[in-house]
Amino acid sequence: WDDHEYGVNDSSKYQKGKYNSLRAFTNLWANPSAGTSSLEGVFYSFYRGDVHFIVCDNRWYRDRATESQYGPDQMQWLEDELRGSEGVFKIIVSGGDVMARGWAADMREIGNIVTRYGIAGVLFCAGDIHRNELKIKDESNWPYKITQITSSGIAREWRRPWAIINVDTESSNPFIRVHFYGADSTDETTTWTNDPDLPCTSIVDQDREAEHSCTETITLSSLTP
Repeated sequence: WDDHEYGVNDSSKYQKGKYNSLRAFTNLWANPSAGTSSLEGVFYSFYRGDVHFIVCDNRWYRDRATESQYGPDQMQWLEDELRGSEGVFKIIVSGGDVMARGWAADMREIGNIVTRYGIAGVLFCAGDIHRNELKIKDESNWPYKITQITSSGIAREWRRPWAIINVDTESSNPFIRVHFYGADSTDETTTWTNDPDLPCTSIVDQDREAEHSCTETITLSSLTP
């Protein structure tokens, strides 16, 4: 979940009535679980084949003062998930951008975990920004580039973008290939287009329109210490 399920826009751990939101959300959505017996929030993990999805709660513990969206207790849970993971890829899913400006603490701590234990195959999947986006970033305490895929097409963006993600873990160099799609017109009935020959990395921060229909392949070797 994210702020609009949890509370007001850009809400934090101080949101009033958040227990009502938690109760309503867990009654509505049949997720595998929500938090743990000792930790509240909407976070859980599951496997799809040999891909490990680790879904984090970026609202319940969100604290601008510490620049953390996850908080220390959820971060310990995340560390345990990563250390015990049997997935070829470990996809950390969050309602919003984990690389957002002013929220450096979680990326720094996850980088420390990945480096300390030599964990390969970690990348991120996010929402919130109402468009498609690929982010790839260098951080000094990470042993490889941080990669985040955002598919967030609901609301204001007329292209109504979305993504199809294909995973091949049996290849000699396992990979994730993301195909971004954007609507071709503002008409209620339209088509959506993806360009399989346009790498997202060739246009990042250059052409926001083309980002809605680009394609990118992320290999395990690029996510290996």
